[in-house]
Amino acid sequence: MTKKTNLNLSIKNRLLIQLGFVAFAISLCVFLITRIVVSQAITATQDGLLTTSIQSVIDKIYVVENTVSVDLPYDTFSLLGAVGEDRIFYRIDESGQFLTGYSDFPMPNKFGNIQEPEFSNLKYMGETLRMAAIENIVFAMDKPHELRIIIAQSQNFQKSIASRISSNLILITFFFFMIAILFAFLTANLTIKPIDLFAKDVKMRGPNNLRKVSVDVPTELRPLAQSLNEFISRFRSTLRQTETFIAEAAHHIRTPLSVVKSESELALRKSKTPENRERLRTIIKSVDQTNRSASQLLDHAMVLYRAERPEPEEFSIQHAISEIVTQFKLAADLRDLDLIFSTEVSAKETVHLDRTLFETSVRNLLDNALKYALAETLIIVEFSQTKNNFRLTIKNEYLSAPFLDQKQLFKKFKRGEQTREIIGSGLGLSIVMEAVSAIGASIDIRKIKGDIVCATLLVPY
Repeated sequence: MTKKTNLNLSIKNRLLIQLGFVAFAISLCVFLITRIVVSQAITATQDGLLTTSIQSVIDKIYVVENTVSVDLPYDTFSLLGAVGEDRIFYRIDESGQFLTGYSDFPMPNKFGNIQEPEFSNLKYMGETLRMAAIENIVFAMDKPHELRIIIAQSQNFQKSIASRISSNLILITFFFFMIAILFAFLTANLTIKPIDLFAKDVKMRGPNNLRKVSVDVPTELRPLAQSLNEFISRFRSTLRQTETFIAEAAHHIRTPLSVVKSESELALRKSKTPENRERLRTIIKSVDQTNRSASQLLDHAMVLYRAERPEPEEFSIQHAISEIVTQFKLAADLRDLDLIFSTEVSAKETVHLDRTLFETSVRNLLDNALKYALAETLIIVEFSQTKNNFRLTIKNEYLSAPFLDQKQLFKKFKRGEQTREIIGSGLGLSIVMEAVSAIGASIDIRKIKGDIVCATLLVPY
């Protein structure tokens, strides 16, 4: 069996093809109709000349001594033959007897009268002729004489005129067709423009943009826009329910975990056997791990929600970073780390973005720096201003810098092989990436010298 292939033509191309066929059909009809009208006009002109010639012959008929005589108007014949160098043929019969002209010229079946001659086409001597034939009664001594007069003209001049007109008509029809195609192209563009705008509106949206699409669309597209908006609403509702569940679950998990940790620490102080103390330490470590995972799940849910519906505000970026660094100084001191913050940016410099997302990304970067830094080393936080961005760099001597895997760095629940003993969930940097993407910033983490790792956050003005 052979598969039936369908041409996946766009709506614009289909419109162009259909309008092109319509333009071609109209152009062909105009050409044929104009050609027929011109041919009829040329034939009518030739018939008029033949009628005039017959009338000239009739005017030259007279009766002499009871005999019908004809004085042929050769000047009229000469004038008629001079038009396009056509040939003239004639024949006059009297009462069935040949009188003058071409004796072998065929007689028509019908004859007209002087007011309405009978016209027809015939072949004679290898040429196509246009013929006019009449019957006329002449009385001589009260006796009727039936005269049959036939005059024919070749069609060389008419053919040359028709050929020239057809050539010009083909050129005019071609220009008409090209203009029609141009109008078809413009019409297709105007027809497709609302669809293009609608498609562009949907295409330009980011992966986290769940705003409803505009319903200011043509009537034909309104059902599609409404269906898409209903789908987005259902998706947002599902996402909100999921985020709420995660947040509530994380909150309800942390409360009993705090109780378990407190009771385990109390039991550790009272315990005297090494085996029990080791087990209690394992329990406390697991509780810390679970508590941290719950906190980061809560942060992750918050970041996803704010990324969908950001709340930008104007704030001092230098002041926000300085506050976060101050909050982390105590944790750094407990781990024998020197947290140094330096900046030349004025506190008056402001940015317009979602402050919660920005601060979440900075907190997670500092938390990672403190968690994985070697004891009794420096953590240097530098904040500067470039031509197009604010630049925040965090440098520290990293425990597993030689094994820094760029491909796995920002993936959820991915951790380095050398950091298994450190409490963590593998969500920190993925939260940073999602928050940074939501505010239009960029993040880069790389090893610079030895085991020193530098995290660079660029925030556009």
